[in-house]
Amino acid sequence: MGTMLLTLLVGAVCGLLFYRLKVPGGMIVGAIIGTAALNIGFGTAYMPGMAKTIAQITAGAFIGCTVSKEVVQRLPRLLKPLFILLGGYLILNLVVGFIVYGISGEKLVTCLMCCVPGGMSDIPIIAADMGASVPKVAVLQFVRMAVGIGFFPAMIARAAAQPADAAGAEAAPEVKKASAPGDRGPGVILATVAVGTIFGFLGKAAGIPAGTILFATVSVLVFKLSLGRAYIPMWLKRVAQVLTGSYIGCCFGRQELMELKYLILPAVVLLAGYFGNCFLMGWLLPRVTHLNRAEAMLIATPAGASDMALISSDLGVDNPDVTFLQVLRMIIVVTVFPHIVNLVLHLVGG
Repeated sequence: MGTMLLTLLVGAVCGLLFYRLKVPGGMIVGAIIGTAALNIGFGTAYMPGMAKTIAQITAGAFIGCTVSKEVVQRLPRLLKPLFILLGGYLILNLVVGFIVYGISGEKLVTCLMCCVPGGMSDIPIIAADMGASVPKVAVLQFVRMAVGIGFFPAMIARAAAQPADAAGAEAAPEVKKASAPGDRGPGVILATVAVGTIFGFLGKAAGIPAGTILFATVSVLVFKLSLGRAYIPMWLKRVAQVLTGSYIGCCFGRQELMELKYLILPAVVLLAGYFGNCFLMGWLLPRVTHLNRAEAMLIATPAGASDMALISSDLGVDNPDVTFLQVLRMIIVVTVFPHIVNLVLHLVGG
């Protein structure tokens, strides 16, 4: 118990430090680095498997809360760009995953999960359930997220600032989200946590890949759309990020640290794939959907949905469809792509 509390304390302190320093994904990245240092230096880091389950349930409940009735109402308008976006991401995931597999010598499941364009908080934990190397998945997921936040916006600003983009597309009406104080009260929070927890454990018991986060996400989503209210406070998500980061950090030993140098080439290949996909979507989506070039490239940027909402505003893009598509992309990638990866592994015997 003492070792676990020490691990959590180190994870929380380092996570908060990195968060204050505005490092992308600071809470989880700081927790990973802090607990990894503790484990490598002293061999005393420990987190029980239940921490992983709690983190998945919380993450799933939080994702389920992000879908509003406005998103559902606008879904018919978003189906075409969503299918094209997800199709491009899936092809990218599989093609780059197999390339990384060919050049790295890692297990196929690790290579494919490294390339899933999901969340830094979610994919490494799901990868652990699937038997992948958690440290390697976490490192490449961080590279994806950090470059997505730190470099892609400047690239998009340059690429989109061309006359061809001025034609733009049909503007989407502004979507206003209003919530009454009671929508975020203690009762709503407890009910949301209860629903996510019950169904999350059912998903875990089902024994399917990513079952915990899938069941938690879908159950809370249905709960919110049925009753009009569901809420997970940000502080609870931060707690889940510390749990996730601490669990991942415990997977880092001296051997894993030494092997990180072999991830440089896979990281270059992965980023090249994301760059190519971003430009492809920036060319394709304006020709077949209502999105303009900047909007198309923003939804194809491999960063988090909340990050992209802020970045879109900074770039002068205020089409709510960009945020909605990022949210839908996050939900589907986190809950569906691991199952596709699992199916591919069965087909190829990986």
